Amino acid sequence: MHILLVEEDAQDYLTIRQFLDEQSGKSKIDWAPNYESALKSSKSKNYDVFLIGYYARHSKQEAFLRWLYRFAKVPVILLLKTEDDTQHLDLSAYKTDYLLKRQLSWSLLHRVIRYINQLIEIDKSCQHYRFAFKQAVQFIGIFSPQGKVLEANQTALGSIDSSLEQVQNQYVWDTAWAKNNQAQFKSAVATAAHGEFIHYEMELETDQRGNIIIDFSLTPIKNDMGKVLWLLAEGRDLSERKDMEQQLTHATLHDHLTGLPNRQLFFEYLERAMQKLSHSHKRLAVLFIDIDRFRMVNESLGHDMGDWLLMEIAERLQSSIAPDNLLARFGGDEFAIIQEDVEDLADATRLAAKINKALAQPFLLDGCEVVTSASIGIAYNHDEIGDGANLLRNADTAMYRAKMMGKSRYAVYNQSMESNALSRLKIEAELHRGLERDDFILFYQPQLDLGSEQICGVEALIRFNHPHKGLMSPVEFIPILEDSGIIVKLSEWILHTACTQFKTWLAQGFPMQRIAVNLSALQFKSHNLTHLVAKVLHDTHLDAQHLELELTEHSLLEDTHTAIKTINRFKDMGIRVTIDDFGTGYASLNYLKHFPAHCLKIDKSFIQEITHSKIDAEITKAMINMAHALGMSVIAEGVETIQQRDFLRRNHCDSGQGYLYAPAMSQQDFMTWAHQYCKMQDHAI
Repeated sequence: MHILLVEEDAQDYLTIRQFLDEQSGKSKIDWAPNYESALKSSKSKNYDVFLIGYYARHSKQEAFLRWLYRFAKVPVILLLKTEDDTQHLDLSAYKTDYLLKRQLSWSLLHRVIRYINQLIEIDKSCQHYRFAFKQAVQFIGIFSPQGKVLEANQTALGSIDSSLEQVQNQYVWDTAWAKNNQAQFKSAVATAAHGEFIHYEMELETDQRGNIIIDFSLTPIKNDMGKVLWLLAEGRDLSERKDMEQQLTHATLHDHLTGLPNRQLFFEYLERAMQKLSHSHKRLAVLFIDIDRFRMVNESLGHDMGDWLLMEIAERLQSSIAPDNLLARFGGDEFAIIQEDVEDLADATRLAAKINKALAQPFLLDGCEVVTSASIGIAYNHDEIGDGANLLRNADTAMYRAKMMGKSRYAVYNQSMESNALSRLKIEAELHRGLERDDFILFYQPQLDLGSEQICGVEALIRFNHPHKGLMSPVEFIPILEDSGIIVKLSEWILHTACTQFKTWLAQGFPMQRIAVNLSALQFKSHNLTHLVAKVLHDTHLDAQHLELELTEHSLLEDTHTAIKTINRFKDMGIRVTIDDFGTGYASLNYLKHFPAHCLKIDKSFIQEITHSKIDAEITKAMINMAHALGMSVIAEGVETIQQRDFLRRNHCDSGQGYLYAPAMSQQDFMTWAHQYCKMQDHAI
């Protein structure tokens, strides 16, 4: 133990020092004869105890003691000459005590030191609790069992902009905390005073933040006998959590991009609206909206521009509907509207027409003008529709019918659509099974040079051999193949089978230059398409010059930059590329001149009327001339009459295909036809 003895009286110092040395040989004692020396030693060394000879009204001593009480955390024992000196002592500091010099003994000194050290340790613990109490972010207070405020931390006091002195010993229900909750506080205190824990949420009016929600509790603090001594009040501000819950609820029920209600909130609102209608004679309509060609915008201009377009579309849709209608975004490019209080179906159809008129106006996105439209399905509630789910499903079904009608249209649901939708689902399932059971077969239609009428090529066309219906028309199943994605896997099979077959025909001496295979829009967007085609050519040992790939105008326009790169790769491989169904899409000359295609195929819708319609005839001539000017050859599909063939010959169309020559045929029938046709041509020569 290291002791600093501060004693200005030399005789007293010697007496005390002798006494301490005799009874405590292990202690180290330093002597400071004055307070300047004492202060210097205290700052330079760590002492376990301070023994100070006390003299009343000693200014230097009082200054030193104040310094000790502030900085030292060890026992301070004052040594007095007489009892009379206690009249002037201030023993309020918990780490201070006194002894008479004449009664000094080591055992007494040791006991006092141990006692003060215990008080110091207790105070340290209390300091921790006191600091935690004052600095806690929660509201904490201590009440008497009668409800008087004994203590309150800064968080609690700050909420009502008060000090402890202003609320201490007041009944809590008389304070600003209970401004609007007096009865609630009185009831809570009465219950807790009987030993019961109280917990509830309450609204607290604050000066700075207005009304906040508090998670409030009162815990009775009891002694060993079970008597309630105090009530511990605790409160946690739930305002941020409540705000967060509201934000999360909003985020859960709203689309993050447009801020519109999402599918879940739309459906909840629809169900409530349907329930209201069950007690009235009013009607409502649901409009299901799908933005036409949005994917093309998204992929050609980028997702950021696509998001921008969706936000602009949402604004136009919102401005098109009445204030009591609900607009929601279901995700992607799908929106839905609940139109309430409709008089009849005409109200809904007028709204659909208004929407497409609004969307027909160009959108200007970062200097780029974008034109779009919507396919809209309308379902009108009536007695046969049981609930909101059916109404929404019917509107969705009608939307698909509108899209099949040519887009930028609306369709009103009727029951025949439901049977068509079910039939479509059934066919899709059968197509999946057909892929596994090899129910798909290839038919072949010859392509002829219109000048020489020699067979110059053949087009491979897919057919589905339905297990019960037999061969199905492509019109019935091709759109389903594309919508379901089955076309991607099937297209690989088509390409491999067609190349294998053509290689066999070449080996058998058939005089044909190439085989044309259609690529679906989905397959054309595949990143490994060129690798797949190269692999098929390698596996089938077919030279690339014998393969022609047909791409629809629409698939090229969805992402022109990628399309041009892909066509150039095919061109480098030696593969011919034909733009199929030309004239039915939206390609402009500006786009067309950049596509490095070899051939344009004029759609049969133009060929059918060239001998009867001056407009179709002029359009067809213009397309032939344009293609030749761009260095491309031209093939016409759907050639059915001699008059059509002659018109095409006169206008220098290079080749054609159609029923005038032969329909699409099975592999065996095609071989039979080809042998007969070649013999006929040889005989004619």
